[in-house]
Amino acid sequence: MKQMNAAAVGMFDGVHRGHRDIMDAVRREAARTGGRPVIFTFRNHPVSVLRPADAPALLTTAEEKEALIREYMPDATVCMLDFAEMRGVPAAEFLRRLRDRHGVATMVMGYDNRFGCDGPRERGAYDELGREAGMRVVHVAPRLIDGVTASSSHVRELIAEGSVDRAAAMLGRSYSIGGPVVHGRRLGHTLGFPTANVLPPACRLLPAQGVYAALASVDGAAGVPAMVNIGVRPTVDTSAAPALSVEAHLIDAPDADLYGHRLELGFVQRLRPERRFGSTDELRAQLEADRLRTIEILRARS
Repeated sequence: MKQMNAAAVGMFDGVHRGHRDIMDAVRREAARTGGRPVIFTFRNHPVSVLRPADAPALLTTAEEKEALIREYMPDATVCMLDFAEMRGVPAAEFLRRLRDRHGVATMVMGYDNRFGCDGPRERGAYDELGREAGMRVVHVAPRLIDGVTASSSHVRELIAEGSVDRAAAMLGRSYSIGGPVVHGRRLGHTLGFPTANVLPPACRLLPAQGVYAALASVDGAAGVPAMVNIGVRPTVDTSAAPALSVEAHLIDAPDADLYGHRLELGFVQRLRPERRFGSTDELRAQLEADRLRTIEILRARS
């Protein structure tokens, strides 16, 4: 196979702005050589294979990640890899496979990118491996956002603490989770704030417990204002082991029948942490204040 293509390999979890810099470089290098841009990414996080107990919750499922990459690079070939099949492959052999099987002439690497079971840490070592394989290696500088390097791990930290607005700046879009709407205990209806209970994939990272202003998309339609609670509803759920839930109150369509539909929630800003109130009347008053604050935040954003 003639070597003309440019490629990058990585987890690309979240497909944040730093990842897009890498993909931009792949596109430029492919144009320079007259080849195609190719993105290699993993269906499963490497840590989930190497140390399952330490595997992080993900910013995107494999399907969501592939869709984001294809949306940003419609001209690219996206190859999904199983890390378990690659874990014993040395870096030099990995490059030879890309060269021989995929026609890769240029390898684009991020600032902290490593590959191969013996993957070196020094950038110069990859340059040498590239020369041995007859390939060019291009390094992309880290993307700094508000003085912080964009990385999937940092985005996870921001989301885990509820700083979804700061995470959005690093992602280049609102952090979102989605899933089918399932039956709940209808506790929101008793308060005058009916909610849709969303069941996200188990592998996905949830924002910190609390109340959020969000935009909700039903079956891919345009987003509508929503107030979202992530937590255990301590005021109204007094069971011994309350389950964590993701509940969305659609402000403009509170009584819509959404069972069986897919609801995607794009988080805009955290309003407050979840807490126990002294009475349902006190909770109801706070929810009304949250609703008005959500409307204010989303209007200012539009």
